Amino acid sequence: MSIVRLDIADRTQATAAHTRSASPAEEAAFLEDLRRRAAERLERGYRFLESQPDAWALARANVLFGAMAPERLTERLAATQREDGSLPPGTLVAGGGLGFPEIDPQALPEAERALVGSFEALSIAGDARLLHADWVEPALRFVESRQEADGSWRIGGAARPETDAVFWTGMCAGILGRSPRAKPAPLERAGDFLGARFAPERVEHRDGYPELLAYSHFFTNVAHDLADEALQWCGRALEKGFRSRELEAVATLRVLLTCDAQAMPGATFDVVELLERIFEEQAGDGGFAELSLGGPATRTTQTFDALLAIVRLCAALGD
Repeated sequence: MSIVRLDIADRTQATAAHTRSASPAEEAAFLEDLRRRAAERLERGYRFLESQPDAWALARANVLFGAMAPERLTERLAATQREDGSLPPGTLVAGGGLGFPEIDPQALPEAERALVGSFEALSIAGDARLLHADWVEPALRFVESRQEADGSWRIGGAARPETDAVFWTGMCAGILGRSPRAKPAPLERAGDFLGARFAPERVEHRDGYPELLAYSHFFTNVAHDLADEALQWCGRALEKGFRSRELEAVATLRVLLTCDAQAMPGATFDVVELLERIFEEQAGDGGFAELSLGGPATRTTQTFDALLAIVRLCAALGD
């Protein structure tokens, strides 16, 4: 039996660019072909994850495709939680997560390793929409406890201290902001830190992707006076990067997935175009991020990102 189950309604509607001159029969054939190719890509991506030692990525894929109950994933995360609410590093960073600074979580001091692990676990829960689980609140309290006096979150030994501080602050505060259990004071301090450092040029070039991801995550999920303006700049930069091919489709969609949003202010994306581009990026072995230098084991996170993006995009076709 195929592991893949696409969440697509019987009534599908492609974007105007693909249906303006098409007859109903041509539209139906077009969408049927798109569904078939999406299922093939998902199947190949799953088999790639199945061949790798990344048990977390495979478990996430099993939840995505309905082969594992979401409660089972959150139980596995909860089983690793320590008394202080922290969780150990998983495989999100080691598997090639987009935007992350080059770090080896296992080589970090214990407190920083615990921060990375807790963030990874909360991010996994966020993608699976499981931020209501009982273990989440203690994890939030631990992440909040690691905030610096200036409102930032930092991991030591950063190659680009300022950029990396923006990244970790936006990502940690953003995931806190997605939960109603987060305390407002840490979010306000993070907003002061990020707001004082935001400028359009920080997100408008390829090397600005970590900050684009972090600012998008924060300003989508936390109320701030700068949110509307910053998200307009982030949205324009994201679309420009995608259309110029400075940003891969997986990287583009990771921003939307992280924000748990189908769109961003200042950006216009065509669902079919995104699907076609992400199809192009799949490697012969079924994984994504083929040019990663660390081999297949460092491609598991982006491969899962691609699978999640394909499922979400296919679901959007039925809207």
